[in-house]
Amino acid sequence: MKMQTEYGELDITLNAIRKLVYFAILETYGPVSISSDSWFSKILSTEESRVKIQEDEFGHIKVDAYVELEYGTKISEVGRNIIENVKHKLQNLAGCESVEVNVHVIDVK
Repeated sequence: MKMQTEYGELDITLNAIRKLVYFAILETYGPVSISSDSWFSKILSTEESRVKIQEDEFGHIKVDAYVELEYGTKISEVGRNIIENVKHKLQNLAGCESVEVNVHVIDVK
């Protein structure tokens, strides 16, 4: 993602955005861990790399987060909080204006 500032060009990599999303999810009350949509990547990848980030040619960011939630939490409320927290962090810290966040609840622990 490239941005033009008054001082020059700023290039934010998808890996940096992935890290922001990862920390935003962990800051939210309810998620136990970040999971994956396939068993293969559960074994061979770190939690942080399981967050899927896509950017289109117009600069729109799409986030897919697969999470395991804590037992006893309201799933819809935790999902909404994750979406709001991730959008807030990306808009304020990375300057992303168009962000789509999809939360997939894989398990409850």
